[in-house]
Amino acid sequence: MQLIVLRHAEAEPGGDQDANRALTRRGVLQAESMGRQLAQSFDHLQVVASPWLRAAETALIIAASTGSDVGHLDRLLPSGDPVSVAQALEPLWCDDGALLVVTHQPLCGRLINWLVEGVADPAPVAPCSGAQLSLEWPAAGMARFPRWLSADLSPY
Repeated sequence: MQLIVLRHAEAEPGGDQDANRALTRRGVLQAESMGRQLAQSFDHLQVVASPWLRAAETALIIAASTGSDVGHLDRLLPSGDPVSVAQALEPLWCDDGALLVVTHQPLCGRLINWLVEGVADPAPVAPCSGAQLSLEWPAAGMARFPRWLSADLSPY
């Protein structure tokens, strides 16, 4: 399966624990760009996101580009635990599909590291960036890292 672990697009300034921060105009453009990239790479994409506004908005914009529905997982909050997230993803797993997970920092970097390296060390992940991983099951150290994804909108 292909698993895409993505940090939400750029959000309005505010506290990291503010669940109601919306995307900025640039964030909307980032999500649209990522949606186009993913639509070109995958015929169908299953999408799950944190219920917090900035992640939910990112997921909805991407889903519109890919013709997908969006589900929400409370475990995808910034303080989430990679092991708990993997357990929540298990029912969504299929051998031949692609699953997009839209979450926050520091969980995004910790989840990527845990899946690839087997340790949940934090790693920096820019807004609307993340990793496309190949794996048979969501478990520690089981993923291969085929490519990094970014919605870079330079020169903004």
